[in-house]
Amino acid sequence: METLVSAPTSAPQSSATQPAPQSPASQPALQPTLPPSGLPRRRKPEVLAPAGNLRGLKTAVDFGADAVYCGGKAFGMRSAPKNLSLEDFEEGARYAHERGARVYVTLNVLPRNSEVEAMREYIGQLKDTGIDAMIVTDIGVMMMAHQIAPDIELHVSTQAGVTNYGAAQALYEFGARRVVLAREMDLQAVRDIRARIPDDMDIECFVHGAMCMAFSGRCLFSNYLTGRDGNHGECAQPCRWKYSIVEEKRPGQYYPIEQTAEGAYLFNSQDMCMLDHLDDLIDSGATSLKIEGRSKSAYYIAAMTNAYKIAVNEYMVQRGFESASGETLRPFTDRVIREGDPDWSLIVDDAAALPADAIERNADKAFAGVPGGDMGLEFAGGESDASESQTPESQTQPQTTAAATASSAAGTAAATADAATTSPNAASTAAATAASTAAKPTIDAAARAAGGTQLDELSYKARSARRKSNTAPEVLPEGWHHARVRPATHVSLPDWLLEEPDKVAHRDYSTGFYYPEHKVSQNTDRSAYFRAWMVVGEVLSWSPSEGGRVTIMSRNKIEAGQQVEFLLPGRRPFAYTMPAGGFRDADGRWVEAINNPAHVFSMPCPEPMPENTAIRSRTKRPTLKAE
Repeated sequence: METLVSAPTSAPQSSATQPAPQSPASQPALQPTLPPSGLPRRRKPEVLAPAGNLRGLKTAVDFGADAVYCGGKAFGMRSAPKNLSLEDFEEGARYAHERGARVYVTLNVLPRNSEVEAMREYIGQLKDTGIDAMIVTDIGVMMMAHQIAPDIELHVSTQAGVTNYGAAQALYEFGARRVVLAREMDLQAVRDIRARIPDDMDIECFVHGAMCMAFSGRCLFSNYLTGRDGNHGECAQPCRWKYSIVEEKRPGQYYPIEQTAEGAYLFNSQDMCMLDHLDDLIDSGATSLKIEGRSKSAYYIAAMTNAYKIAVNEYMVQRGFESASGETLRPFTDRVIREGDPDWSLIVDDAAALPADAIERNADKAFAGVPGGDMGLEFAGGESDASESQTPESQTQPQTTAAATASSAAGTAAATADAATTSPNAASTAAATAASTAAKPTIDAAARAAGGTQLDELSYKARSARRKSNTAPEVLPEGWHHARVRPATHVSLPDWLLEEPDKVAHRDYSTGFYYPEHKVSQNTDRSAYFRAWMVVGEVLSWSPSEGGRVTIMSRNKIEAGQQVEFLLPGRRPFAYTMPAGGFRDADGRWVEAINNPAHVFSMPCPEPMPENTAIRSRTKRPTLKAE
């Protein structure tokens, strides 16, 4: 049986697509010569959480963030949150480093002439606080930061609008070690950039939160209507206001843009949620997964950081990089095939050296996708859609030799269907559909031979062929071909985890621009948030007396029979139905219910709870009120 695995973690890149960095002697005088940092950032994908104050920073770290990004009192693109002082940065960096996390500071405004010297002074103050990186937009600020604080890493903000590998490569040569890609990029663009930039340059992608309706935040709408500069963190979000039409000859008569009595929302964007699609993004080369929300509450930060951290851990286990206990089984790498890599069908997986039982326990799902026999056809066509199609959440079981042979046949049949669809010489859409239909019996047989393996896990190439038969093929410039990814099964997440994004205030969710076949759209019927859950209290302390009691600071009503959840880091929330007769006030008197906000109460809780644990409950009626 043919053994198929990934290329080495740090495969060499072709000189045709990967220019070698210039030596210091040959570089322009103003170009910094910052060497690769060599930090072990690639041990696993980074969960990057937001923080608008010191408490938010500590909360993010406590709930598993690998890094936290936050702004100072100036130059940080967010004026709504309190932000952090220099003393806060020192304390926050120390707190994060003690727990293995990093701290990044935003300096991503577009400074005016009068702000340049103040920016220079501020960078000089930041360099001694212990922070790990500065996030910049302006190339002048980048050069300034490198000159003043050469030991601090430089990240290029999404405000810079990096949309291609040429820009990323140029920024690398100027000292940047990370680019935050524009939200307008799709997955294929992420792969293309990853395959053509230095391997030690990180790619940071947004995975959750609000999306600006303008190109990567470059918007003057707020400036025009309110005088508040969106490029200095003061956006009033007029794109989410209500609008109506007034006809020139009928002043005073208002006509709704949509057929509603209140007007409509012209530009109101959706929120992004990529929780169930992290495998596609990581496989495509993203090394840092960014959660938006510096203006959000500590509860939002805790809930979303926890959800994405658990999802990344699931990815590491199901892809065979780690055991369930966190033991490293093999080095982490994405699944992008670089130019110059050996042909997929000829290389042996670097996990083959691991003990057989470890492979069977942790890596079988990662390598149970369509075998590499179809990759030559994909290369000829110039495009891989392996991670575009969505496979179900079912898990692939270890295959026998006979089952693997049947699986290989299924992959070949599916690839034939795909080639018939994408090839310029394909006779017609009907022929492509017939090819994909002809592949199905073979795939069905493979599924039966695999002893229960789900059909969809063996047939995503055929499904892709059927989808492509209804869409126009992409026209590529001569000589250009897209980067490919090695196919793998979908990383399955538990239902309770997929429900977590719905337990914070949010607008309609979408996957942004990552999937061209499912483009992001604008909301035209509401501007407010959905809110189905609310925080009802925060834990002050826990005592084992009387079978366990927790002292809380109340925020909303809690009564007997009400089901609450305690949000805990690294695990499923603890659900508990409140018993009757268990509530006491601060003086120890029994009360029927907790119904006074901002008061101290105690109530039964059989499990130990750490301080500041959020307690949440369903609202009786879902609201549209913001968090």
